[in-house]
Amino acid sequence: MGARSLGAGRKGTRRFSLPRLPAWKSARRWLIVAAVLAVALAAGYFFWLRDSSLVAIESVEIVGAEGEPAVASALVAAADEMTTLNVDQAALEAAVADDPSVLSVSADADFPHGLKITVDSRRPAGYVPGDDAIVAADGVVLELGAEQPGGLPVIEAEDGIPAAGERLAGGDLILARVLGAVPEPLQEQATGAHMDAEHGPVVEVGEGIELRFGDPAQAERKWAAAASVLADPALRSAVYIDVTVPTRPVVG
Repeated sequence: MGARSLGAGRKGTRRFSLPRLPAWKSARRWLIVAAVLAVALAAGYFFWLRDSSLVAIESVEIVGAEGEPAVASALVAAADEMTTLNVDQAALEAAVADDPSVLSVSADADFPHGLKITVDSRRPAGYVPGDDAIVAADGVVLELGAEQPGGLPVIEAEDGIPAAGERLAGGDLILARVLGAVPEPLQEQATGAHMDAEHGPVVEVGEGIELRFGDPAQAERKWAAAASVLADPALRSAVYIDVTVPTRPVVG
């Protein structure tokens, strides 16, 4: 028998190939790839731009830190390292973290070069002589070794004054809170405050009139009651005004 040709054995062999995608599916695949690339490029551009000098902060407005140049200066210095697309809230808070006058800070960027920083500050409520301490309405010591600011009432403290940034305790804290609630029309009339064993916190206003609070509860309502009595033209003279019950103040 003659030898079988190798070519003859492959005559019936089938060839296989991958099916071709329809044109619309191929186009869709390329659109997805293009979209992913576009997003990647946009993200890269944004992360480059957010720290670029093109959006550097050039103008800083500070609101709420009037009379606190050190606070304003620290915030401006911190803002100079930022851009309007990359405002670092934590860095702003850290810049004034050691200043007890600052309660909180918030920032609003004004694209492309502006930044507004709002400072929520503690307001001085009283002055403790001897320690020469200025204290806030929440009892936090704002400053030691200071001169008495004009119009700030004196607190006759019973306990030692803690370090700046720390809070008063006991009756001293009560007096700070009561003074912190004084309404604006009476702020310049309040001259001093002390704790009384019988009448609780007592604040002196005007020419020696005592406002007896009984306790620190409802301090704002009690101040409002005292203001109404003091504004009454029928009031000729008084040694004290007891506002323990603010709806029924007693004049003596």
